[in-house]
Amino acid sequence: MAVEPKLIRDQDIGAISRSFSSEEKRRMKERPGNPASHRIVSIRRAVQITTFSLFALFFFMTTVNAEGAWGIPKDLFMMLDFLPTLAHWIESHHLSVYAIGPGLFILLLTLWGGRIFCGWICPLGTAIDISDRLLYRKGRLFYNKKRSETRRFRNWKYLYLLIGLGAAAFGIDLFFFGDPLSLITRTFTICIYAPIAYVWNGSLDAMDKLGVASLLYNHFQWNIATWRMQHVVFYNNVPLLLMFVGIIALSAYQERFWCRNLCPYGGLLALISRVSWLRHTIKMDGCIHCKKCEIQSRMGSYDNLDKRATEEAKHSISECIQCFRCETICPPDVIQIQAKVPAFLKERLGLAKPNTAPRPEPQTGIDLGRRRVLASIGAGLIWGTLVKGSAEEYAGRMRRYTHNNRAIRPPGALPEPEFLAACTRCAECMKVCPTNCLQPAFLETGLQGIWTPIVVPSIGPCAEKCTSCGDVCPTHAIQPFTWQDKRYKIKIGLANVDHNTCIAWNGGRECIVCAEVCPYSAVLFRDVWDDSLPKDPTLPITAPGNKGRTKRVPTVDEKLCTGCGNCEYQCPVLPNHAIVVYTFQEDRSYNPPKEKWWYGFYRGDWAKTKDRGKNREYAALAQEIEQRKQQEGEE
Repeated sequence: MAVEPKLIRDQDIGAISRSFSSEEKRRMKERPGNPASHRIVSIRRAVQITTFSLFALFFFMTTVNAEGAWGIPKDLFMMLDFLPTLAHWIESHHLSVYAIGPGLFILLLTLWGGRIFCGWICPLGTAIDISDRLLYRKGRLFYNKKRSETRRFRNWKYLYLLIGLGAAAFGIDLFFFGDPLSLITRTFTICIYAPIAYVWNGSLDAMDKLGVASLLYNHFQWNIATWRMQHVVFYNNVPLLLMFVGIIALSAYQERFWCRNLCPYGGLLALISRVSWLRHTIKMDGCIHCKKCEIQSRMGSYDNLDKRATEEAKHSISECIQCFRCETICPPDVIQIQAKVPAFLKERLGLAKPNTAPRPEPQTGIDLGRRRVLASIGAGLIWGTLVKGSAEEYAGRMRRYTHNNRAIRPPGALPEPEFLAACTRCAECMKVCPTNCLQPAFLETGLQGIWTPIVVPSIGPCAEKCTSCGDVCPTHAIQPFTWQDKRYKIKIGLANVDHNTCIAWNGGRECIVCAEVCPYSAVLFRDVWDDSLPKDPTLPITAPGNKGRTKRVPTVDEKLCTGCGNCEYQCPVLPNHAIVVYTFQEDRSYNPPKEKWWYGFYRGDWAKTKDRGKNREYAALAQEIEQRKQQEGEE
């Protein structure tokens, strides 16, 4: 067993393995490491800030006009995470072609430099580092000088990965809970964007009242009304916020606890990085065994650096995120980080030469144990069978969700089993929805559908010509679609009039709101005889010859209704609307645009590419619908 790390004082440097001159001791204390390593750390920080800023920029630029600038897709960051792509492949046996490019880029980067994505690119990792600097460093509010350096939790991420892969065999996605890019995007959308929009819009209102708005317009022609952010509200935001706060709070116990021990994407990259080229080497003949690299390693990558250690020194490249901190704090500068062909590969290819530079430090093994591996996979399989066997889950196209036929999926959604397998719960679709009608489900769609998007017409209708949700979905759980698909083919539900609460049906009063707001002319009015109404409202119904009259009532044309929910949203009957959309006659079949492998990086002229051929495809159907409208209008 390795000896537990133990702090030493600065004056002990040089007294452990060999003698150093006073000048060498002074240099090691004042300028540990080497200038090149400090420059690399500065570069890493700049890259982290740049990538996090780009993530935030892409996030706030992802609006209803979802076509990216210069053809760059706004969901690019989401596609850098190939764990959902892998899980979707296992769950639905479909490989997303457009996601191959970004995923291959991260794969090659990991094969070369290990978990560089975790230490240099990942926005969640950067957010954790920023919070660590603001909250847990020396002099900060929650500073804890005794943060744990235990390694006993580091295998949990592999167990999570195995459980998720076991559940994926049954089409159940468990990675969305901990997948870093989905998690931070979901949190930003549902918990952070709305308060920022509220404060920002309030500031603009204050500027308008103080006369600043007119001043800016008169002198600079700036119309601050165009600066307003969309006001959005979401259900179930508190659990998501608590989860994110918990991830940040875990750093009080151990630096980057989430990245070290729980992140499933980090676990996948850790397995790949074991054969990476960028390796760490320690010149043990010059090591003074101060153990700073072992104690202060951001990810706990070094082991057995104590002088009394009974095992050889080790560096876990699978845990290392290449932050270069170890090289900058090493007093005698004996740590080297270089990109070389792995020694084991040289030996197998016969390329190894005698008397060359020392081999990188050996890695610690990933000892999960056969029982843990089988138990983790088994737990995933059991969870998958329990979820599939639950009466609250999807019961097929006819019955759908037996306890909730209001679980309306957005247009373009894949068939329900495939949709649940593909959706990463990133909430990008909810972010771009111009009417805020897309909301995160909780238990409306069972345990399997938690946080997946559902349409809530009482909050907002599905806008007639909006196609944004299909444009930003990184896994195509919502496939790209056009407004023509939405008008002529896709049906997300069917409106139904409640005769007991409708003003026209129940009271015989005039109300044509639902017909006026329907963009598809699907609400029609018919004359119906009603014996319960007086012919002359000024006289009692018991008066001779005063019983019964004709009333005009709304009906829904099943062929024209798409389930957009405009009628429900605008219905004046409260608290429960008199016309409500259900998932009856839902139809998700249509011809989506063909995927291209380069769409993950570039989607030039996306709107025209998506619309190409759609007018011709629906020409006959459009003519038939127009004729139907004319006939019903004449009737």
